[in-house]
Amino acid sequence: MNDGPLTEFELYYTKKGLVQVSNDVRRAILTALKDRDMTLTELARFMGKAQSTLSVHLEKMLADDLIACREDPSDSRRKIFSLVAVRFAYSKPPSEESMGMILGSISKVVDDPVKVRDAMIRYMFLGLDSLGLCVEPMSTILGALHAMALNGSLSGETFEDTVSNARDYYARMGIGEVSIYSLTPLTVVFKDEMTLTEDSAKALGGYVAGFMMKVLEDATDKSYHMIHSEVYGTGYNYFKFTLEPLPPHGTVAEPKDKNVQ
Repeated sequence: MNDGPLTEFELYYTKKGLVQVSNDVRRAILTALKDRDMTLTELARFMGKAQSTLSVHLEKMLADDLIACREDPSDSRRKIFSLVAVRFAYSKPPSEESMGMILGSISKVVDDPVKVRDAMIRYMFLGLDSLGLCVEPMSTILGALHAMALNGSLSGETFEDTVSNARDYYARMGIGEVSIYSLTPLTVVFKDEMTLTEDSAKALGGYVAGFMMKVLEDATDKSYHMIHSEVYGTGYNYFKFTLEPLPPHGTVAEPKDKNVQ
């Protein structure tokens, strides 16, 4: 039983459903496994923890389907651990500012149901931000699902054509404006007309990033990841991100920017 409000936790999606992770050691293990699979020895060295301590946590995480393990092909006595769950959301300090922004914005358009409808996704992200929940990971997944439903219809003859098709399609949605800052590497700037908080802007921008990554995957047969992201502007209404193909399977992608969650 929880003795009070949770101040730091992460939500992961597993085949059993959502799993809440609030233990610091388990969160650190999941973060470590995000970049590459590791043995118990490697985890202990990486985290500076005793293997006996980590074993207790790993057993619980295996039971929760957060991670999986397999035999090391070079030594059957060793196990290799891998992340199999998907991070869905994470906690942050609640924001009274976000709730005030929702009320202030709705009051300006409340007599126009169409404008209220068009702004609803912003209200949703601001509302979750006010409660202390950042859903950028979830919004990235939703953006990818949106692109998946298009079934490759935005794929062009060239990389440039695909990017242009994705930008034009998104423009027709009427949720912010997408512009291409550079093609190599692909850097995209998303601008929204509404004043946001930093974390709600991350969520809204994450949707665009997830959408673009899936469109590119369908067109190139390569998986993409975000190597850099930043929110800027006096109203936190600009979200800039850079995408690159994931390295071939079996190699380790080194984190390139501490701003990427």
